[in-house]
Amino acid sequence: MFGILFLLFTVVPAFELFLLFKIGAQIGGFNTVAIVILTGIIGASLAKSQGLSILMKIQNEMAKGGIPGDAIIQGLMIFAGGLLLITPGFITDISGLILVLPGTRHLLIGAVKAAVIKSMQNGNFKMYTSSGGGGFYSSASQDDFFKRNQGPTQVSADTFEADYVEKRD
Repeated sequence: MFGILFLLFTVVPAFELFLLFKIGAQIGGFNTVAIVILTGIIGASLAKSQGLSILMKIQNEMAKGGIPGDAIIQGLMIFAGGLLLITPGFITDISGLILVLPGTRHLLIGAVKAAVIKSMQNGNFKMYTSSGGGGFYSSASQDDFFKRNQGPTQVSADTFEADYVEKRD
């Protein structure tokens, strides 16, 4: 895990800067900055339109009583792609476009689902549900989950948030 984080936070940005300087030397600094700003604007609008489209698919699937698993994964891919597109750099822009464009996203969804399933089988990704809803928790035991989430939670000085069960006589 450390290697992946090191790669993401040091090597990729350093390579992005290298590319920005190299391309800037070829086409000029103003043109390079204009391309970076333009891809950010286009990426944000593309991520918004694709995100709204996926949101409609999720709502339609849930209205039919189905589980929108693929649509949720696609929504997360669009979110990640949008973040990459608004990050300055050419590598992040290409990666973001791959995640946001429908054609390439559909090609990747099988690999993403396989990775999630493998992670769940290894015990690195778990899902807990209850009558009040559900959520995803990574590398947490069920006992730890219930210890953290029992009893009322104080929201403000005079307000508590708690679950209750109505008992009938």
